[in-house]
Amino acid sequence: MTPPAFDWFSPAQTARRYPSEATGAEGDLRDPYERDRARIIHSGAFRRLQGKSQIFAAGWSGYLRTRVTHAMEVAQIARAIASNHGLPGSLAEAAALAHDLGHPPFGHNGEDALNACMAPYGGFEGNAQTYRILTRLEPLTTRHPGVNVTRATLQGILKYPGGKAGHPALYADDAHDDGGWLYGEAGAVTPQPVQPRSIICQVMDWADDVAYSLHDLEDGLSARLLNHRALLSGEVIARVTARVRLSAAHLPGGAAMDEATVRELLQGLAARLDDGYSLTPGTARVREVMGGYVRRFVTATGIERSPAHGSESAFAFTLLVPAAVQLECAVLKAITQELILRDQRTGVYARQAVRIISDLFHALMEAAMSDLDDIQAAILPYETRAALREASGEAARARLVCDFVSGMTDAQASQYHERLFSARQSSPFAPL
Repeated sequence: MTPPAFDWFSPAQTARRYPSEATGAEGDLRDPYERDRARIIHSGAFRRLQGKSQIFAAGWSGYLRTRVTHAMEVAQIARAIASNHGLPGSLAEAAALAHDLGHPPFGHNGEDALNACMAPYGGFEGNAQTYRILTRLEPLTTRHPGVNVTRATLQGILKYPGGKAGHPALYADDAHDDGGWLYGEAGAVTPQPVQPRSIICQVMDWADDVAYSLHDLEDGLSARLLNHRALLSGEVIARVTARVRLSAAHLPGGAAMDEATVRELLQGLAARLDDGYSLTPGTARVREVMGGYVRRFVTATGIERSPAHGSESAFAFTLLVPAAVQLECAVLKAITQELILRDQRTGVYARQAVRIISDLFHALMEAAMSDLDDIQAAILPYETRAALREASGEAARARLVCDFVSGMTDAQASQYHERLFSARQSSPFAPL
């Protein structure tokens, strides 16, 4: 299906916050979004995703997903959806590759812990941090902050343009500096822009849902943390139903979220996984089953024009996903949320993650609020101390500490915590 004509390569869509020497460079035949994709892939923030948890801790096993493999799989799915509907695949891929750059160590457990620490200072939210990394924190050149991607790519990563759970879509300083430019209002300052999501962002978000619902479930099966036969028990059906109702209240046709519907969907999944012979399904069978779901969830989508917006807007279109498909995806996500994330083994790990992040933040915040020339402040890296000297006020210093903590990998955070709080001595020359 091809949406109504729209020029995705117009100056308004491909504009960058700062002039870019790469535009029109001799011999460079890439489109602007392919250049965005390259800048994201080559960023330090993207590389650090290989050391950040998806569901299981990074490094637990060579075959379990990390944030970087998740981002790559979301990008592949987003590109397929975009290409099916005549949207620029390179743009959808760039937005998808960037969508999790702002996640801190230890996945959503780390995000919740850091948000609690930052509650007095404007909170922490992974999507807002992604924007901050792309526009401020990730170094590309000495001429400007951030990696200077296009306006369309930045709009494509903003999943919560009206804010999320009481938090703004952008942190106050980012919204003040960029809000007007981001939404094409030349010279305007929009402290908290309230906008719909661009169609590229909608594509990226559905691709993220698809990858999360299927690939994390695949990892749970591969790690033997979950057995497909358990899905048929009455207890599991009841727990998954309750989780769907709690976490997917926004879905259309909420009345259909009853145990009978969930039982039917779980029976279908178990039947596909069961080869009638093995105790647990083999890797090839699991991948085959998950691949079938991905194809169906991608090809079920459609696009329509949003009546509230004109045709000359990235916000003029809506991604359509049938209610039955949304419900099925929600059930698959609920299996991971209920049976893997709330398993005792992963629960202990989650408790450790919260403790590490909280301890680190408070210790580093104490150092940040002290005399920066004092030896106690030396637990912060030199670059952070230099930025702290320019910061005005406690909230600004807290944001810099938050930037530092959120940028760590799982291993970096664990090692930093051990050196600060453990009695066991380690070499000061071992890298953090």
